[in-house]
Amino acid sequence: METTTMNATNPADTAPTIANESMKEILAQYETGLPKKGDALAGEVISLSKSRILVDLGLLGTGIIYPSEFYDNTTLHKSLKKGDPISVILLELENDEGYRELSLKQAQMTTAWEDVRERKEKGEVISTTILNINKGGLIVEVNGIQGFLPLSQLSPEHYPKVEGGDTTKIVQNLQKFRGQSFNVKILDFSEAENKLIVSERAIMNDKLREEIAKYKIGDVVEGTITEITDFGGFVKITENLEGLIHISEIDWKIIDNPRDYLTIGQNISTKIINIENDRISLSLKVLKADPWENIEEKFKVGQTLEGELVKITNYGLLVKVSDDIMGLIPASELSNRKEWQPQPGERMSVAIVSIDPKEHKMLLTIQSV
Repeated sequence: METTTMNATNPADTAPTIANESMKEILAQYETGLPKKGDALAGEVISLSKSRILVDLGLLGTGIIYPSEFYDNTTLHKSLKKGDPISVILLELENDEGYRELSLKQAQMTTAWEDVRERKEKGEVISTTILNINKGGLIVEVNGIQGFLPLSQLSPEHYPKVEGGDTTKIVQNLQKFRGQSFNVKILDFSEAENKLIVSERAIMNDKLREEIAKYKIGDVVEGTITEITDFGGFVKITENLEGLIHISEIDWKIIDNPRDYLTIGQNISTKIINIENDRISLSLKVLKADPWENIEEKFKVGQTLEGELVKITNYGLLVKVSDDIMGLIPASELSNRKEWQPQPGERMSVAIVSIDPKEHKMLLTIQSV
């Protein structure tokens, strides 16, 4: 009779395999549940000293914040007390002392950037302090994050009115704002690039555009001279709206110094001649009679006149032939008169070569000096 052998499995043979698999699963779950470097954690202050801050992290154990995290912000350290809730960033899961090493500074920066994002999305107006100045604008601070307020984003009130954009003069002009508080909006930011751009103009842009939309080129407006520079005068039209009368638009005459014709506080009527990039250009001279109209009735090509040299430029000599009319002797004509040293105020005899009423130009030639 043939005997059949049964292959029974010994339970003891499978126990280690099952146990090992269960242990791996438990360890995997444990490791998965542990925080990673860079994770944000919440805890409670256990104790504070000059050398460390201990934090209760609950099931995760005890964390530690070292002095390098608060030496540069002693106010923050002093504001904390035992039992205070605190947000931190994990730096090391376990250091040599057996603590979770934490960063308070990084947690604050993470919170600060999140606040920046929310404020930009909401279009909030925020107050910021001017920390420093450079040739491009102002250095500011928002929630401990250093930002930049470009010159182009300053309000008309604070914009440096410097002719020709002289960098040295601009920086000097901006120094008075150091330590002051400006209201701004967040224009752009990047936490990865540590970039924060704010704008003062953005606050008033909508309101400014609404006001500008009420005006058009050709409108005559009333205003008050608020500032006079070497290149013209600024006119306050409304509370938020300002325009510029360039030196060339003050009078039909050639003007060397706008201060001879304008005074601060002076109320004037001006005409809008251009509106561009939220800026209004004004003119006084267009409200006056144009001396070049019908000029050919007063002056003829070939006519000889007595004139006064009023200005020497790179392109020639400007000669006054009447109260309102200037003519130009081209620089090329002076090459044959190298021995002559012209002086402003000098009288001379000139002849008219050409007249262009539309361009307000008259070319002259020297007859005698």
